[in-house]
This record gives sequence, structure tokens and C-alpha cells, in this order.
Amino acid sequence: MLAIEEQILGVLDPLSKGLKDYPPSSALLGRVRTIAEDHVEGLKVRMLGMGVDGPPPPVTTGVATVVPLGSKEPISPSSASQLLYSLVSHAAFGYSVLHVVAHRQCDSGWGIESGSTADLAEEHLREYGQVLHNLDLLVSDVTVWELSRDGLSCRCVCPSCGLGICMCGTHGTATMLDAMQAPPILPTTPDRGAGLTLMSPARPESVASQAGLERGDTILRIDDQPVGTKPDISTNIMEYSSVIKTHRPGEAMRLQVRRPTGEVEELRVPKFEADPSAEERRLAAIMFTDMVGFTALTQRDETHALKLLEEHRTLVRAAFPRHRGREIKTMGDGFLIEFASALEAATCAIEIQRAVRERNRSRRQDRIQVRIGVHVGDLVSVGGDIFGDAVNIAARIEPMAEAGGICISQQVYDQVWNKVPAKMDQLADCQLKNVSAPVGVYRIKLPR
Repeated sequence: MLAIEEQILGVLDPLSKGLKDYPPSSALLGRVRTIAEDHVEGLKVRMLGMGVDGPPPPVTTGVATVVPLGSKEPISPSSASQLLYSLVSHAAFGYSVLHVVAHRQCDSGWGIESGSTADLAEEHLREYGQVLHNLDLLVSDVTVWELSRDGLSCRCVCPSCGLGICMCGTHGTATMLDAMQAPPILPTTPDRGAGLTLMSPARPESVASQAGLERGDTILRIDDQPVGTKPDISTNIMEYSSVIKTHRPGEAMRLQVRRPTGEVEELRVPKFEADPSAEERRLAAIMFTDMVGFTALTQRDETHALKLLEEHRTLVRAAFPRHRGREIKTMGDGFLIEFASALEAATCAIEIQRAVRERNRSRRQDRIQVRIGVHVGDLVSVGGDIFGDAVNIAARIEPMAEAGGICISQQVYDQVWNKVPAKMDQLADCQLKNVSAPVGVYRIKLPR
């Protein structure tokens, strides 16, 4: 163990060159140097107490070849961290063995009042265990740091990363922390219950960057909802993302942010960040929904109608994220939603109608009914909105559905007829308004 500790001290200088630009790992490297020096001193004292003297034997394992001491190529922070992990892990393994051997030889607190080899091995093992834990927690952060340094921006499409507020590193660290279930010895991770800390700078030219969010900032609140109040950081990220999803494109969110200096600011970040003049074509499934009887109900009791409308929106919106639906906009009492596939759109429509039926089961009055129409085709996306014949056809199909029903086009039927748990009846070909060719339409029959 003395030879291994001296070997660790011998490679810290080459490793420090790779970590000099990354302060968290560099600080941990300094901590390892102090620990290894203390270990060398402690091992020598223990050996003298046992009457053992002389230089340690050479290390016969392959650890000496782990660090490319003769290489002229600079070591990246992630590679240096990995090499440091290998060395410390090897030492920790050795102390685990030494701890057991010492107990078996009665060189422990059971046979020696103080200063036993087992006690020494246990102390050294705990210190290196904490180092390994911190290295585990730095993996995501150092990876994000290197990617950002090399100009590789985050391309994740989750609600937060889509704004330019990358949570990939935070989520990775949270996952590791949950797996380890042990406290770190250095503050390398966001404090639990104290918001979500950005481990990556905001993507250049993103709305987050324009709003002034920077690496090291901690998001404390989004709108009026606290962030990071749960012990599980992954749950905190999901709740935070759910609030982002409730905002329409272009709508501003209020973020309460604590800077690394401790100063707290409120920033406004719009959800949509694309160039409003940019035009994009793509194939997608389009869904239109409509709350049946809302106009008549408004004329009778506007306050009550608005209350039911809000309940309807909450009920319907809950199904969208489970099927990767992107809410384009609300239109009075209806929604326009885009899906990546016809199957996701159809299964989402079925889930919505089942949820509405379940809600109505306990209501004799104030029942909510929804019509849904689904089509798939080529659309044009401009400034967060979508246009084209495919959108028009979906809009014309929706009124053909019964109250509480679903109608789909022939194109959707061709892709889902054997993939959804429902029967489908073909209607007569329809000549839809402002659509030149007849369109085949099917009605999805949900079991009563």
C-alpha cells in the first residue's frame, strides 16, 4: 500500500496539467495529494511500530502504465479524471483487502488498543471512498464542460434544454447521486432542495443566453412555483419541465435565479426561440380537439362555462406529453396539437376520450364532451405555428366526430388500423370545404 500511495503521488503532477483548466477536478486533485501524503506518513509510522523498515517493494500491477507519463499530448479533464479514478480505486481496493487481512491477523481494535493496521486501513479506505464518490459526481459536469469548451452545444429537445437551459449534466449528476446515496466531500453538485443549478452555460444565441442565464446559476422558482423542493433531483427536473410545458410558444416564463455570488434576480424567458421568419416543412400528424356545447353554455352562464373550460383543458393537456404531442395553440375551447406519428396521435385521442368518460362517470350534470379529428400529412411550420393542407383537413375532419368521438383520415387509418385497441367504421367519402379531392374518413368506436 505504501508503494501504491507513492505511485499516486508520482503521477499527480502530470494529471494536474489536464485538470488545470477545470477548477472542480483540480481542487479534488489537491485534496487527493494531501490525502496521499497523509497516508504515506501514516503507513510509515505503522510499519515502524511493527518493526518493519526499508523501501517498499515495487508495484507489480498494471497501474503504473495507466498514466501516459511520456506522452506529449495534453490530457483532457475527463481523461485525467478517469485516470485519477483508476489509481484511487486501485488504492481503495487494496485498503479493503488490507482491512480484512489485518482483522484476520488480530491486527485490529480487538487485539490492539489503538493504532492498529485495520483502523488505519479503514480510515484510508473511507477517505478514498469519498474521493471516488466525488469523481463519480464530476463525470457529467466535466463532460458538459468539455463539450461546451469544444463548441458542441446541447441538442436535447426536453422542455428545458429546448430553451437553451441545458439540464443534461444536472440530470446525470442527480442520477449518480441517487445511485450512490452518500454525501460528497466537496460541493460539486447542486444542493438538494435548493433549486436546480446549471452545470452548462446557456446555449449561444438561445433565449436563455439572451436572458442572461449562465453556468453556476441556480433556478429557485419558475413563475410562482418553487424549484428543487423534493429530495429526488430527477423528480425536481421533471416538475420544472412540466411547468415549462404549460406555457404556449412565445409566452414568457418568470425565473427566479440565484447567481454564484448569492444575488437573486428575476429573469423573463420566452418559451419559443426560433426565428419567426424561418419556414420548415415536415411530415407530421395533426390533431384538432373541440369542447362540445361550450358556446351555448357560455351564453347561459359565462362564469361556470369558463370554469368547465379550464377543467377540460387540464384534463386534455395531461395526455399530450405521454404521446410526445406538441401543443401548437389553443383556439377558444379547442387545441391544435402536432405529433411525430399517426399512431401517437390516435392513441392520445383514445386516451383523452377515456379520461373524459371516466371524469363524467360521477357527474350527472356539468358533463364535458370532446370531439377529436386526426390527419397526417405535410405541413409548413413558421414562427411556432403550423399551416398547410394537412392542417386544413384535420380541422374539417374534427366536426364530423360525434360528441365524445374521434374521426381520422384515410392516411391515419392506413397506419394504425391494426395497432390500436378499437374498431373503426368507414364513413362515406367526404368533399371537405376548401379541399379539392374527396377524403376518406373513419370513425374510431370506443367501447361503452
